[in-house]
Amino acid sequence: MQKRWWEVVFILVGCIVGWQGAQISAQASYKTMFAREGYFSTHERLDATKSYDRRISRYKSVYITQTAKGQIRNVSLMCYAQPQGKHFNHYASHWVNVRALRSGKLYAYNDQTVYGHYLVAYHSFGRGQGTTVYAGEQPIKLHFSKQGNLLVKYQKQVLTVHLQSGQVNLNGQPTKTKANRIFKRAVPNKGSRTGRLIADAKRYLGVPYRYAGRDAFGGLDCASFVDLVYLDVEHRDIGGMTGVQQKLGKHVPVSQVRKGDLLFWQIAGQRYTYHVALAIGHGKLIEEAGKSVHVSRITSRHPQFAIHMQ
Repeated sequence: MQKRWWEVVFILVGCIVGWQGAQISAQASYKTMFAREGYFSTHERLDATKSYDRRISRYKSVYITQTAKGQIRNVSLMCYAQPQGKHFNHYASHWVNVRALRSGKLYAYNDQTVYGHYLVAYHSFGRGQGTTVYAGEQPIKLHFSKQGNLLVKYQKQVLTVHLQSGQVNLNGQPTKTKANRIFKRAVPNKGSRTGRLIADAKRYLGVPYRYAGRDAFGGLDCASFVDLVYLDVEHRDIGGMTGVQQKLGKHVPVSQVRKGDLLFWQIAGQRYTYHVALAIGHGKLIEEAGKSVHVSRITSRHPQFAIHMQ
């Protein structure tokens, strides 16, 4: 039996209204996410001076950033689909990142999106509190103990990170520094500051783009990429989000950019930037975008401004 014309119209109107409602909901979700991201990015502790990736099992590693006194500021649990050795051989399939705030609280985020490809959930928790996040379908329980330790529970395993002392234990046993891994080759230690920044950035050529990615063994996003380079070479944590990086130096026109400076992209009228790259001279930049870290010509990418890094 054919539908009456008014039934067809009613169905079409319902579809249009439903689609518009979904779009409004998505926009609200994105605004909420970016507001939380902007808040956390400007309230992180940015005093880390070094980092390492430590293999803790055949299918797991942990990425750590530490201060000069050994206090831990960032913990990322990396989950692999294939067994890992001491040297790099595969990228992680899932990860969970936990970072310290100046308030004394922690916040967590991971590769699980709650809507679309670029919308992650941020979870903030204080001492005596915790939350559950997911690496794929695998639940990972996070708990910030009253003693100031981060407990990461997954698959009957317990990773205990002593945030003040820097000790990292797995099931009550200390992990070993000999399990630390070097990504491809060592950090360059010869030459000028800008030369070392550029050489270090090129170590990461080909690393896949992963939104919210933190470790080169798992994949990086644009902000984590430039942060990792500055942490490697200058022992300086410049933040894992563009919202804080855009405030680090003097804003200058793109035409005045120098080697080692950061280049930013910003939507007109928006408060925060959405992309960052590193200037490497000769009219070129290196960025984590698209499929992976690569070199592009500045004129073909059209950044809005640059900052001279101090």
